[in-house]
Amino acid sequence: MFQHILLAVDGSEHGMLAAKAAGEIAKKFDSKLTFLTVFDPPQVYPVTPLDTMLDFPEKLITIGEEAQEAVERNTGKVLEESGIPYNSLRAIGHPADQIIQTAKQENVDLIVMGSRGLGGWQSLFLGSISDSVLHHAHCPVLIIR
Repeated sequence: MFQHILLAVDGSEHGMLAAKAAGEIAKKFDSKLTFLTVFDPPQVYPVTPLDTMLDFPEKLITIGEEAQEAVERNTGKVLEESGIPYNSLRAIGHPADQIIQTAKQENVDLIVMGSRGLGGWQSLFLGSISDSVLHHAHCPVLIIR
């Protein structure tokens, strides 16, 4: 039924629950599983002219990469418990856009994600990321709470 599943994770509690669910589904259907982490750099601007001369943007990217590595380690542990192989991908940009784009590029049959991630104000709603993916994805979306 599901040949390729995309798991979108951010390290949140809901994301880890989604990883468990995706692992179980992939095992049941003998599906290929790919998980995606997305770093959305904050829109901050240098405070002083000196900041623009320093490696300010590079520091943000390094912080994002470190965060993605941590999420990959934790998600990998969860998926390894299910005993299925997986691939991991990274993206930079708006999470909903990157999830939708990656799902198309990877030709997935199902997207699995948590209902709420680590986003600040976004967590007041269903989760604007999950809501956007749900309404714009080309395939079914399973949202875990």
